Amino acid sequence: MFNTNTYYGTDGSLSLSDVNGWADFSKYFGDSGAVGRVVNISLGIATEVKEFHELGLRAPRELRAGNISISGSVERAYINGSMLKLMLGQYAEAEEAAGFQIPTFNMKIILDNVRPPGDPGNSLLTVYGVIFDNWQFSLPEDSFVLEKLTFKARRISIKDNEVPS
Repeated sequence: MFNTNTYYGTDGSLSLSDVNGWADFSKYFGDSGAVGRVVNISLGIATEVKEFHELGLRAPRELRAGNISISGSVERAYINGSMLKLMLGQYAEAEEAAGFQIPTFNMKIILDNVRPPGDPGNSLLTVYGVIFDNWQFSLPEDSFVLEKLTFKARRISIKDNEVPS
């Protein structure tokens, strides 16, 4: 039987791997690639569906699947420049650099509610070819400082561990 567990935000974690284009990755994220103090992750997939309408008909005669877009955002209650450097690569430290290369990486969202103890029931969402495209910083008067990054990705895979019935 496949995993039917429910999850809460505290059951999740985020790690990054296979970074291409940023040599200092392990200096900021360690060997595990774990991203700390994440408060929000959103992930969306949209398929462009095209309709073909014939003259004289109200309903579409045919539907065709078009482009697939994967996007999302990550919010974090910590500012140390690591996520911004992951977005900008060498441009985070130099005004002009030779060979424009934006870092790409894989993002792993791990969900495990560890209930019951020892149960292997967890899910792993892996988002491949991620590039951050927007960074925002929020300094509210009466709440935590947050940074928010939005991203685009090439593809996604989901692995649900099978649990004994």
